Amino acid sequence: MSAGGEEAAGWRLSLTLTRAAFEALEPALAEHADAVVAETIEAAHPVREAPEDRLRATLIGAGPPADDARPARLLALLQAAGVAPETEAAQPVPAVDWAAQSLASFPPLTVGRLTIRGTREAVPHGRLALAVDAGPAFGSGRHETTRGCLLALDWLARRRRVRLAFDIGTGSGILAVAMARLWPAHVVATDVDPLAVAAARATVRRNALSRRVTVVWAVGLPAGHAVGGGRADLICANIRARPIAAMAPALARRLRPGGAAVLSGILDAEERLVLSACRAARLRLRRRVPVGDWVTLILTA
Repeated sequence: MSAGGEEAAGWRLSLTLTRAAFEALEPALAEHADAVVAETIEAAHPVREAPEDRLRATLIGAGPPADDARPARLLALLQAAGVAPETEAAQPVPAVDWAAQSLASFPPLTVGRLTIRGTREAVPHGRLALAVDAGPAFGSGRHETTRGCLLALDWLARRRRVRLAFDIGTGSGILAVAMARLWPAHVVATDVDPLAVAAARATVRRNALSRRVTVVWAVGLPAGHAVGGGRADLICANIRARPIAAMAPALARRLRPGGAAVLSGILDAEERLVLSACRAARLRLRRRVPVGDWVTLILTA
């Protein structure tokens, strides 16, 4: 019997593992479960902590655990891979709508004029909606750096036009989709992580923006683009402080005169480092958007 007195109709097994381990194990995990839900464990201070990404994965089965051999197979598979689940056995659960449960753990979030929601949730009239489902790629809108970027983009959208935009280190694609919602622009989003590229492309499809948002694998800025001669009106980079500082000259070269850069992933203590590099590249600070221990910078060429 389940804790609530209902007969168990399924089971759940939760574990924490690195992104690399998840990518290697995901096909086998999916073979022995009816659903695999993974989400990034976002470090409060990723610059200070070890850079290795960690995920929390939940494996879900629809059959009664007493009659289902798959949990035992999964436990054996995880033991062979050196991954320890949170419990020694799969936990019985009552019948639930797992899609609804996923949405319940990802309630709508409002940032400026934007509302971030799951794909099946309604959005209040007059809001600009971004459909983003939970997944292993960084960028659900909950982290301070993502919120800072969304606030900065909303502020810029009231003040300037954008025809071509770049999103560097796109993660889930949330910022690329936000730019396409705020402006009638073409957005080129890049990421070095193939998992993030796949997640961002899925986010773009969910938001019906495939004609205006292109997601490509690239280290840093895209190699070039026909629109605007390869120079963007807007570049957004929510990555880390030191890579941003190293990228400052390239950012200045790829911005059109008067173009804007939205830079985040910067702790308060790292702001001076980034500003020094940007000023050397002749980028001018227009506005700071502090959120928690982090700051998002808006600069212009």
